[in-house]
Amino acid sequence: MESRERENETDRVVSRKAKRRRRQKTRPIAVIVLIAVAAAIVVCVLVLGSVSKDMSQKENFPNAPENNDASSLTDGEDDADEVVMPPDGDAEVDVNTVDGKPYYYDSAREDRYIAFATNHPEIAGDDVYWMVDCDLDTLPYEDTHELPDPDDILLMVNKHFYLPEGFAPVDLVNVGNTTMRAEAGEAMQEMIDAAAAEGLNIWSQSGYRSYGVQVNLYRDYSARDGEAAADTYSARPGYSEHQTGLTTDLNTITDAFGDTPEGQWVAANCWQYGYIVRYTKENTDVTLYKPEPWHMRYIGRDAAETMHDEGILSLEEYWVKYVLYQPPGVG
Repeated sequence: MESRERENETDRVVSRKAKRRRRQKTRPIAVIVLIAVAAAIVVCVLVLGSVSKDMSQKENFPNAPENNDASSLTDGEDDADEVVMPPDGDAEVDVNTVDGKPYYYDSAREDRYIAFATNHPEIAGDDVYWMVDCDLDTLPYEDTHELPDPDDILLMVNKHFYLPEGFAPVDLVNVGNTTMRAEAGEAMQEMIDAAAAEGLNIWSQSGYRSYGVQVNLYRDYSARDGEAAADTYSARPGYSEHQTGLTTDLNTITDAFGDTPEGQWVAANCWQYGYIVRYTKENTDVTLYKPEPWHMRYIGRDAAETMHDEGILSLEEYWVKYVLYQPPGVG
């Protein structure tokens, strides 16, 4: 009896030792398996995150390069055909640009293009390029540029480009109750006469303003409404199109003008006389001014016709595509 009990006890001891040895052998394997699973999960998360980021970037900025490193755009044989317009605007732009980007693409601005596209996913890819090219990715009145040729009919005056303080046109002529540069004034008078032939009455009532006049206007508006509000409808001194002598306000300076027969006629026909309605509800995000259906800017008949025919909504867009750069085959 005792012998059988000792044998049973011995068997139990042997069995326990065997189980312990099996556990000791399998524990490292289980640990290795767990580590492998955890590593696989981490890799999947990183890969999915990268794919998600790339997909988001593609959706927001479809023309962005696969590699966001701007240096990747300037290395290699493919760049041999690229011609980038320098600031003075003297060079020509070749149709062969990197990765099929538009002719107004500048590889030096690649980081800015990507940052702007990321911050504004609602903006189409090609629009990102010209908007950055005219500095719309920077804050108004910061990092601004003085215009080198204020006599240019197609000069760009906005919250990023300003006129020299002492600039004044030398060829001002009387138009209605105000003055304008001669070419702009002659075209405005033609438009006034054409409207009159259709029984409409438009008149030019606020054209050229000197730098000093704008100082007083902006100061008064800011004192009345605050600087932030004034910036939505009044230009700071040096940044006003009125100083160019190429701009005039028509009839009454009220939003209602756009709904009058005169306002509607002007909006539909001004391009034929070299004018555009400079600030509209369609380009507010670009101009950063409230709509002004009365504010007319002369840019010449050819430019105004191109904007009309191409459906270009702002002078900023035209300036990048036809002044700062030249379309392939033009010029």
